[in-house]
Amino acid sequence: MSRAFDVSAITDALRLSSRGSGEAVFLVTNVLTAPVRARVTVVPGPQARREWFLLEEAPERELPSKAAQRFTVRLRVPPGTAPGRFTFHLRVEDVALPETRFAEGPPLSFEVPASSADAKAFPMHWAVTAVGAFILVGTVMSLLAAHRAGEPGPGAPCPDGHCGRGLSCQPREGGGICLASQGQPCDAGTQCITGFCEPGVGCTVPLGRNCATEADCPGLLTCADALDSQVCLLEPEQPCKEDSECASFFCNAERHCNRDDGRCGSDAECHKPAECGATKLCQLPDGQPCMQHEACLSGYCEKTCQVSPESFQCASPCPAYSACVSGKCIPVDGEVLNQNLLLNAPRIRKGIEERRIQQGVAP
Repeated sequence: MSRAFDVSAITDALRLSSRGSGEAVFLVTNVLTAPVRARVTVVPGPQARREWFLLEEAPERELPSKAAQRFTVRLRVPPGTAPGRFTFHLRVEDVALPETRFAEGPPLSFEVPASSADAKAFPMHWAVTAVGAFILVGTVMSLLAAHRAGEPGPGAPCPDGHCGRGLSCQPREGGGICLASQGQPCDAGTQCITGFCEPGVGCTVPLGRNCATEADCPGLLTCADALDSQVCLLEPEQPCKEDSECASFFCNAERHCNRDDGRCGSDAECHKPAECGATKLCQLPDGQPCMQHEACLSGYCEKTCQVSPESFQCASPCPAYSACVSGKCIPVDGEVLNQNLLLNAPRIRKGIEERRIQQGVAP
């Protein structure tokens, strides 16, 4: 049986967001000498559930000979899923000859932490404690009054959706829970929407804190790579004031953190000096410092982005979300683009270092 398809993924592992979602991009190449109608299916590994996966594109399409096409798998792991490492892969087959012309892609792994629900879960009880008069006395007294009136306080269940003054009922596995918003008084991070409490200040967001996994970044944060370190920064779509607050390193014109996967529809979705390229990726123009070929619009990096040598150029345009490198179309991970962007953004790097210092972490 001759090989019919090549299947490749951007990375060998997929990191889920704090909400248990993720996205994986695959390239499928028809290596046959004739076009073929192919069918693509997602094959869950042991213990993984088929309903977690959604193929974004139509599962059947025409694949021209020697051409690569992109397929995107969206992943959503429901809250309460048992922790562990799971895998999945793509199967590609010729619709006309599925038993003899097919290919199994490499397994892609992802980790469900122990657990994404528990890491941000909260106790279902609250004890009223003596509060010093120097810690937001007026707000604390209103919360105590609400508690005496029978209204749920911070950390208490809210089955009917109702909480005491200054609190909001947040959905959680097994029912809602009353949590305080940023700036409200607290005794522990488990009482805060943000997931973090600073004594004497109230509920806050620990931007710049060191992290190793998503579980280290509570509430609205995600564990982001920032060149030589991993720090807790705001997830995409969260309100922001500065670029250095966001995992995408871009607080857009609407004052929300931009998407962090490097994709774009226009230049407005890219942090300058990056531009939205022909394959809908935020890449750097010639003359900008770079670390990898994929970060450049030209597909060629020699300390700075430069005009690509003829040997690097591709015979035909590359599909969306890929770059032409050494004559081949390579899928590009948003993390690659974000890291290269930081080389050209000393103000953002300085802002991240200042936040790390504020969290007591040496830059």
